[in-house]
Amino acid sequence: MDVTIEYICFICIIVPLIMMTITLPGKGRLIIGSMGMGLFISLLSSEVSGAIIRELKISDMLYITTNITPLIEEILKALPILIYAFLFAERREILLSCAFGIGVGFAVLENIVILLRAVMVNPESANYLWAFVRGFGSGLMHAVTTMMVAIIVNFVKKQRKLILPGVTAMLCVAAAYHAIYNALVQSDLKYLGFVLPLITYAMLSPLTFKGRFPSKKKKGVA
Repeated sequence: MDVTIEYICFICIIVPLIMMTITLPGKGRLIIGSMGMGLFISLLSSEVSGAIIRELKISDMLYITTNITPLIEEILKALPILIYAFLFAERREILLSCAFGIGVGFAVLENIVILLRAVMVNPESANYLWAFVRGFGSGLMHAVTTMMVAIIVNFVKKQRKLILPGVTAMLCVAAAYHAIYNALVQSDLKYLGFVLPLITYAMLSPLTFKGRFPSKKKKGVA
């Protein structure tokens, strides 16, 4: 039943996005497509994680969410970024926007599935506070970890000798960050965990938006 919910949610969201991409120009189509890719990766990572957990017969949720799912999810989210960066992307701005879209798409499907599961158990478990916490917490967390990888990929793609160590190191950082977030939100410091992505997003914003809004030149005096 849980798997059915994930697939139903995926279809309900991805179909309108596909219809939308048909009518959009190039860059808009690319961003919406990135969100669709994030949705697909969320579904795929759920299947991969589930298969590994069943094979290893692990039932400790804290262990699963700090040792298994963060690594799998960050690797799968990074794959389309690596492919796009080395085969297609020429502009840093587009690469980071696509990375953000993948993270947001991933978080959208994950949040909806978690919401439906929670409501099925206890209809009163979801409220406005829950929605804001999931949106600014998990929603931003997936986006910032994907952006971290994209920033390093953009930096090392012209430095061939640094590609493997650079990308590997950043994937480890992203997975560790993800695991720390999951550990915090399941502890007594859960609110610190929900604030962590906001702080990280504020720190990454100058790198992300650098050069996106050109400064106005002062007009000379005639």
